[in-house]
Amino acid sequence: MKAILFFLLLPAVCLAQDALHHGTRPVDFDRPQPPTEQAAELIEPLEVAYPDTAMKQGWEGVTVVAAWIDRRGDVAYAEVARSSDYAMLDSIALHSVLRGYFKAAQRGGRPVGSRVSIPVEFRLRRDRENYDAVKSGEELQQEAEELRRARDMLEEERRRLQEEIRRLKEKQTPDSLSG
Repeated sequence: MKAILFFLLLPAVCLAQDALHHGTRPVDFDRPQPPTEQAAELIEPLEVAYPDTAMKQGWEGVTVVAAWIDRRGDVAYAEVARSSDYAMLDSIALHSVLRGYFKAAQRGGRPVGSRVSIPVEFRLRRDRENYDAVKSGEELQQEAEELRRARDMLEEERRRLQEEIRRLKEKQTPDSLSG
């Protein structure tokens, strides 16, 4: 049984170490996109299986998966944009997003493809008596660093979107507005 389990886990670990992506990267994936009236969104929460190995090792973290959701709401491409620092968790996060159900973004009343960033958090449950236990300085530093990374990621995305909006406003002319 152990040999079978090893071979079942091997492809997921290899994917995480080698590619950290799935599908063919769209040409517009890294380009600024015109604003949408409605962003692509998850229809149902992701199903994420926390592996026993990771739980036993105490592995926790956040993996950010960048995905291209096509006009049908399918994940056409996905990649690990920010690692949890554990290849196994990154691979599981990527596969969870690939199995997710999405609603496509809307522009001009029509569904369009767009890029989304999806954080997948891996946190171990703590029983009540240990939940409020005093954390070590190292644990607090690690938690603070994760929060800083998440804040920086959100700030970077906010700046990118503001720049995208600015560029689109600059491109608009009186002729294009009368349409």
